[in-house]
Formats: sequence, structure tokens, C-alpha cells
Amino acid sequence: MIDIVRGDTKILKFQRKNDEGVITDKAKELYFTVKETTNKSDYILQKKLDDGIEFDTSDYYYRITLSPEDTNNLYYGTYKYDIEVKEDDYTKTIELGDFIIKEEVTFVGNEVSE
Repeated sequence: MIDIVRGDTKILKFQRKNDEGVITDKAKELYFTVKETTNKSDYILQKKLDDGIEFDTSDYYYRITLSPEDTNNLYYGTYKYDIEVKEDDYTKTIELGDFIIKEEVTFVGNEVSE
């Protein structure tokens, strides 16, 4: 499960490991996708490797940055997400679950500057 307050910034961080538990190198393709339900074909949010998903060669962590613009216009509630890896002839979903948009109090434009 991933939860985020609508309009906030959140960084998701993870490493990929093979079946023996050894950390793997950078994937050829990696996608983070959010949909209203698994039955919908259209996604409401997607990040791709090198376009919203960064890979750090110093520690082999992937970082998915969710910015305020990604969730500002979403309704509160539970969505579905997955993280999928694609190699030459290999496609694997490495994580899936609920993506929860929680209520916010300070909306975009409500911030007061002095």
C-alpha cells in the first residue's frame, strides 16, 4: 500500500533483487502506473525510468518522485498501482497494491506568503 496526502511530494525508494537476493543493475524499462481500477485500460498517473523514476548507481536504489501536480486533481480514495519491469523478452510485475489519496487541508493556492 502507498498512501499520500493529495498535493504533497512523496519519494518512493526501492531496490530490485534477483531470486538469490542479489541487487540487480538498472532495468531496461521500468514503469510505475496508477489506475482507478485494474479493469480500466487508461492510467491516471504513470512514471517511467528516466522520466519520473531515477536510478542511483551509487546505491542501486530506484526513486519514484510523486510531485504535487501528480495528485492535485485526483479524488480522495483508493486506486490501484503496480511497478513493472521489462527486459528483452521478460516482463514482470514486481509490486502491486492500493494507492490511497488522503484528504488535504491546505489546498493549492491556499498557502499564505508574507
